[in-house]
Amino acid sequence: MLPDLLAFCFGIGMAYLFHWETRDLVWSLWLSSLTIGYVTIVSTIAGGIYLGLRIVRHNDFPANMKTAALWGILGVALFFLGFFSLHFCAFHAGHASFLSSFFPIQGLPPERFASAFMNPPLLWSTAIQYLFPLYGLFLLPMLIAEREHVFASLTKAIQLARRIQSDDMDVERFIEEHRHRGKNKEVGRLFYQPYLNVIRMHFLIFFFAIAQAWGIEGFPVYALVYAVYFFPWSKQFPKTAEA
Repeated sequence: MLPDLLAFCFGIGMAYLFHWETRDLVWSLWLSSLTIGYVTIVSTIAGGIYLGLRIVRHNDFPANMKTAALWGILGVALFFLGFFSLHFCAFHAGHASFLSSFFPIQGLPPERFASAFMNPPLLWSTAIQYLFPLYGLFLLPMLIAEREHVFASLTKAIQLARRIQSDDMDVERFIEEHRHRGKNKEVGRLFYQPYLNVIRMHFLIFFFAIAQAWGIEGFPVYALVYAVYFFPWSKQFPKTAEA
């Protein structure tokens, strides 16, 4: 829990020190969702590549299938990278286009995010040029808060690769076992976890809008939002079924 507490103190300290307004909090969360979410997706793909290469390089893997398997790994990795780069970035570009009409950024052309809807490089260049100088430091506490999700797939791939390297590991049995496991929800969660963070950010922005309409804003609002975002509530209040 200590890292989460440090992340909370770091984030709330930044809001207090730099006198952030609601606009700053909204865009810092948006930048964090884009950056941390995309790193999570890339980490997941990298974990799959690493594990696939370890399987193919194993002595028990059929030699006549190695070339086809390597091309298959490369093709699947490029497909997922291209698909999620386009879809995830388009999701954030549309979101940012909506946000910029309510919380405009000084110096940023209003049509910039709309133009980046199907253009991930333009979206990233816009974020780097206009948002990273203002809110890039906020990525540090966010990375701490999301540490269990960002590199979960890569870490698991490394652990599985160590099993594959053992002499008594049956590659065919391993592939069959994890082929069936791949059908469960845990694998899918590695990719939809970044989207869950976007949905959570949507709810927070609705909260900001209601609070601002009622004239409630400032440091107490930030403290409440950061407490919700950073504090590990699920660890402190586990499900009754798991008790």
